[in-house]
Amino acid sequence: MATIQELKTDLEEKSMRSLLDARTNKDRKVVAEGDSWFSYPVVKDVIDHLRQMGYAIKRHSKPGDTLENMVYGTDFAIATRVHRANNFGPVSMRETLRSIENLKPKFVLLSAGGNDVVGSELVQYLHHKRSGLPLFREAFFRDSVNGYIRSAIVSFLEQVWQEDPEIHVLMHGYDYAIPNGTQYELAGIRFSGPWVLPAFARKAITARSEQDRIIRRLVDIYNELLIGLGHLYPNFHHIDLRGRFPDEAQWHNEIHLRKEGFEQVARLYHQRMVEILNYNPLV
Repeated sequence: MATIQELKTDLEEKSMRSLLDARTNKDRKVVAEGDSWFSYPVVKDVIDHLRQMGYAIKRHSKPGDTLENMVYGTDFAIATRVHRANNFGPVSMRETLRSIENLKPKFVLLSAGGNDVVGSELVQYLHHKRSGLPLFREAFFRDSVNGYIRSAIVSFLEQVWQEDPEIHVLMHGYDYAIPNGTQYELAGIRFSGPWVLPAFARKAITARSEQDRIIRRLVDIYNELLIGLGHLYPNFHHIDLRGRFPDEAQWHNEIHLRKEGFEQVARLYHQRMVEILNYNPLV
């Protein structure tokens, strides 16, 4: 039986052959940028499932990637001898735009924003339980979402549409994360995480009911942003996943679904693309 890595490699190679085949229907061509929901080494992720369904997808997504890096670029080098820092610029954005130019896809899929909030970044949106202040700094978080995060998404959209104004961009807003302290493991080796529970622990927010309440506000506010962008831009489409995966057994760890969950998300993307086209490009 093939390993998960062999399966992913096979899907990647088939997808690339299809993308380069002049006979491939344009409506099946997709460029994907994003984080681990679109590039998860442990199980078949959303992109793997869409490829298996028949979409030809050029993937630029990377585990742990942030929206900030995708759009603006955060990779750097420091030359200590001359006391200078060099930022490499929007490398990922340039690669995504190059793929759009070369492949001329009908759709661009985006999975981003989660890594800009969870992990060490989450702490800044919380007050310490013993401070007597509201546990969730909601106004601060809302300002961040409607300011910097919104600006980055709009920049991404505008650059994509400058390349091709007819492209449809689809983006999900995640479901409610599970603050249970589970980590990202591969072959029994722990690589990263947990991302959510430590932030709550630092602020002495230890009751699960309080944690869940804050997570719901975080995810709801982010999805409200995406819904608003959908009203503003006809070619931007929000995939609402909230409440679809309420059972901890559906999650591989705090912030990643199991393969069955990622398959459900892939089918929601497929369903929306069928609605946009008004026909099924895979038939």
